[in-house]
Amino acid sequence: MVKSLLRRLAALLLLAMPLWGAATTAIIYQPQRRDRDVAQDQWPKLFAEVRQQGFDTLVVQWTQYGDAFASPEEHAWLLQRVRDARSAGLHIVLGLGSDPAFFVMQDQKKGQDMADYLRSLSRRNVEVARRWAGDLGGGAIAGWYLPMEIDDVRWNDPKARVQLRDYLADEQRELDGIVSRPVYVTSFFAGHMTPDRYADLVGDVQRSGVRTWVQDGAGTQRLEQGARQLYLAAAGRCAQPHAQGFVYELFRQTGSDKAFTATALSPADASAVLAQRAPCDGDTVFFELRYLPAAGGILQH
Repeated sequence: MVKSLLRRLAALLLLAMPLWGAATTAIIYQPQRRDRDVAQDQWPKLFAEVRQQGFDTLVVQWTQYGDAFASPEEHAWLLQRVRDARSAGLHIVLGLGSDPAFFVMQDQKKGQDMADYLRSLSRRNVEVARRWAGDLGGGAIAGWYLPMEIDDVRWNDPKARVQLRDYLADEQRELDGIVSRPVYVTSFFAGHMTPDRYADLVGDVQRSGVRTWVQDGAGTQRLEQGARQLYLAAAGRCAQPHAQGFVYELFRQTGSDKAFTATALSPADASAVLAQRAPCDGDTVFFELRYLPAAGGILQH
């Protein structure tokens, strides 16, 4: 009996090791309702190819987006996709609930208290996390992902920054009570802070206990390359509090933020992006599965 329990414990530790110890190489998957049109037998093949290409982790960006994937039918579909990925040998960082109005709410509440709104996000995330931990099993979850994106506009204000740190620390505690795993969030910059101030923001998030992945901005092209490199260098100073990892974008944005559209990179450009690695022995994350060459002809952009 004791030996059996020890074997199970060892298996669980091995499952989560890339997220607790060595840096991970991950691909983000952003579930879309149209993905349900993909033939069921395509998914195990796709995830097997992803694993074969050297990825060890799938980050599911959200498990609910507004009311998408909340119904029993859609939840069951996404649950099977996660099981397909695990069967292919991928660890799972599980995103929680995403509010489609997140940035609209930020704009509406400029100069106002965000605490009540952030608490509403936390309550939803707890519900989603409990549902998934119950259906998938805690041992299948290597990490949690908060599908908010921390920008360099709203969180420049000192009072807002305190609310953000408190919210993230509360999320960490709540999720620890469900399944204790690392918690991740992404952040992006668009030139609204200096590089050093942005690095301070990243450090503040890290000090909350939630791990920050910084988006490189190459796909959205909000800033030109030289400016982007200044921000990435500041957030990646290994001797100071720095990003847990970087998200390298595998697309080129072709539409506005309000009506996001993008196209995949050429195979040569995609190969160059996929060759990048995060500094400071950090996590190397790529966005997004549908723009990966292996997903060409399977997932719509």
